[in-house]
Amino acid sequence: MPDTNKDKERHSPLVLVDTENLTREEWLEWRRHGIGGSDVSAIIGVSPFRTARDTYYDKLGIAAVEENEGNWVAMEMGHLLEDLVAKIFERKTGFKIYQIKKMFRHPLYPFMLADVDYFITMPDGTKPL
Repeated sequence: MPDTNKDKERHSPLVLVDTENLTREEWLEWRRHGIGGSDVSAIIGVSPFRTARDTYYDKLGIAAVEENEGNWVAMEMGHLLEDLVAKIFERKTGFKIYQIKKMFRHPLYPFMLADVDYFITMPDGTKPL
């Protein structure tokens, strides 16, 4: 029988920090407590913006990742468009979206972090968290 996700034990995430009132610098410092989704592409060598070494140095506080102008523009545009993209998604799919302004960590693997922009309400009305 194939191993499926439904057969695996589910672990609820733990809250690492409430992010709602953090400054950008405070938020970046909390991100250094583990590895998040945006770090993974650099670690496996497919990010056009960062290398695994950049991520390693950033996590250890040896050197913060410097953002070049092209990277800054792309990141700023992405940040500015997050709400619009979420609203488009909501309208196109019918899923209701909501935010939880917290950074989460895995209960068994505390280096695994998640700072999720939006969550969805499932069609049956349940929410993942």
